[in-house]
Formats: sequence, C-alpha cells, structure tokens
Amino acid sequence: MGRNCSIFETARTWAYREVRHHFGSPDTLHTAVHAEVHNRNAEFTEPLPAVEARVIANSIHRWITTRSRMWKDGAAVYEATFVAIQSARGKNGGKASGAVRTARRDERAAAMLEYMRGTS
Repeated sequence: MGRNCSIFETARTWAYREVRHHFGSPDTLHTAVHAEVHNRNAEFTEPLPAVEARVIANSIHRWITTRSRMWKDGAAVYEATFVAIQSARGKNGGKASGAVRTARRDERAAAMLEYMRGTS
C-alpha cells in the first residue's frame, strides 16, 4: 500500500473512534485529525509533502462532519448505541457463538486428519 493510502486508511479508522471526544466541536476534531495525519506521515522515511497530508486530513474531517451518521446523530445516540453493543457482548459472556465453536472444531479435526495422513 502506498503512503497516501496507508495514511488515509489508518488515520480514517483512528478518526472514527476519535469522534466521540469531539462531538459538537468540529474545530477540535479538525485539529486532532490534522495532527494525527501529520504524525503518521512523519513516520515514513520519505514523508508526503505537507500539502498532501493536509488534503488527506481535510478529506477525513469533511467526510466525518458532513456524511457520518455518528457525527449527525450526536453524543447521546452514540452513547446509547455503545451501551447496547457492550451489553449484548456482556450477555454473551465472552463465549464464542455455536457456529464459531463448530468451525473451530472442524478446523482442528481437519488438521488432525492432515497430520495423521502425513505420518502414516
């Protein structure tokens, strides 16, 4: 993956989580996204020109503040959604679903058969 795509993808996913700290304040989100993009850019041995990093940061910020449902819905909806998701995860008790357990068992069985065929 190239520098542009790498910076965009990693900073974008970071920014989606960062939004919760900046509800109602697009300016502080803008500053945070720009700082993160420039930090990620500086990690490259040959960083992108500052203007390209700025364009990436502006693109991420613009999408979040104009199209992101999370930004439009606001802090209260985000919090309620987060609580509901965590509650559902807690009710699961950290256990894998039946389909996941079955898939893991089948993988182990196939691996054992493969091993046994190779040593016979």
